[in-house]
Amino acid sequence: MHRYDRFLSRWVCLIAAGWLGGFVAAAADLPPAASPGLPPPAASPGLPPLPEDLIPALRPILVSALAQSPQMLAKTIDVARAEGERISARSGLLPTLGTNLRYGSNTTTSTNGSSSSNSGFFYDISANQAIYHWGALKARADIGKIGLRIAERSYADAYRQLIVALRGQFLELVEKKIGLRNAEFAVQRAEAALATAKEGMTAKALPPGSDVGAQLAVDDARLTRDKVAEDLESSEKLFALSIGQPDFAPQNIPDDVPKPAYLPEVVTQLVQQFIKEEGEGTYAIANLHDSIKQADLNYQIARVGLRPMIGFSAFYSQQTQSQQLQNQSGGNYIQQYVTRSNNYNIVANWSIFDGLATRGAKLSTLSAKRGFERELRTTVDQTLAQARDLAQKLAFAWRTLDLAQRRRDMAEGGVGGATDYVKRGLYSADTIEGARMGFYQAELTLALARTDFLNQWSSFVSTLCVDPMLTVIPDRYLHDAK
Repeated sequence: MHRYDRFLSRWVCLIAAGWLGGFVAAAADLPPAASPGLPPPAASPGLPPLPEDLIPALRPILVSALAQSPQMLAKTIDVARAEGERISARSGLLPTLGTNLRYGSNTTTSTNGSSSSNSGFFYDISANQAIYHWGALKARADIGKIGLRIAERSYADAYRQLIVALRGQFLELVEKKIGLRNAEFAVQRAEAALATAKEGMTAKALPPGSDVGAQLAVDDARLTRDKVAEDLESSEKLFALSIGQPDFAPQNIPDDVPKPAYLPEVVTQLVQQFIKEEGEGTYAIANLHDSIKQADLNYQIARVGLRPMIGFSAFYSQQTQSQQLQNQSGGNYIQQYVTRSNNYNIVANWSIFDGLATRGAKLSTLSAKRGFERELRTTVDQTLAQARDLAQKLAFAWRTLDLAQRRRDMAEGGVGGATDYVKRGLYSADTIEGARMGFYQAELTLALARTDFLNQWSSFVSTLCVDPMLTVIPDRYLHDAK
């Protein structure tokens, strides 16, 4: 083999190895897939309990929703697309290698009787490598990395919001289950009143038609019960779809909302720390910081648009040619030879005037940066105000819960008092049922108050990004803003 051919072969192998190594390195940067089998987190020390701490059946539902809910599956696709864009943006830094392979035959005949032909296997190999683009290629690669980081934070933020929504939906199922119990009890009371009216009519103690009002009351109570039952069943189906578990078992829904706890000093400390840091730990604010970085990089790319871009290219081709010639005696003979071509170039592409496109790109990127900076300031102010507002609402919700608890305790005492009076013969047995109905209504009101408090507490820890359930997300999704 000719020494130039040996040199070219070695050079092509090196280019191919570098290209393959770059591809492997890019593949090595691929983040691992989120594991749906992560262990559930324990309650965060120092924080009052959240719904999943009070209702253990809720915790595995929240954990599995990370991998099964439709919202998170959609966000997983967004992360995968951002990863593809990151790889594409990084490709400008790596060498490119291509080849063209042909097999065929081409015959040319001249008027003097001579002919030549090309037949067989032909190929050429080309390679290109960018050398110096004034930092534009590195900036594009960095934009791709930041874009992936933003997509991953958006994934984490979607799960943060999903947790709050699922907690609220689950607690609402508990409320509706209590409401169904009350509706069933109302039907029983109405049916008992109807039976009493009919007995009175049979005994001639009541005039005919005295059961009409009681029958209407029964029909109304049954209609209300059927509506509540249908609403509960529909909510259970919607909840199953939200968590991506069609086989969700309603038996996991408890009969009551457990009693929560409130630590105002912890809430105050969290708000003060959050305000001091200006919400830097939240996903939305962190993404806006990165969006500003992307705008800076885009301006850097636009700023060098009219500068020469330097690169290296190499080309190698080989083809076999055969030519039919005529010797002096009039005989024909065939001459065959191989043509090889080597080409190495340092290339400079220079756009001297681009119709003011570069100027427009710089203006656009600077405007985008100013827009992100303004949005960042607004988002920080709104988030801090939201944190203060949630702390106040949490205090109000606790006061409301305390009043509901006291009324519930009074209603329970009323049932005991009515039972005592009935035993002493002072009131009829129906008095107990009336007191029990009041107690059931007080229990429903208390469940609503507890649900409201737990929802406010869930929104509070979620807004401040201190929700313990966020620990089920792989660490690579939880990037800092800086």
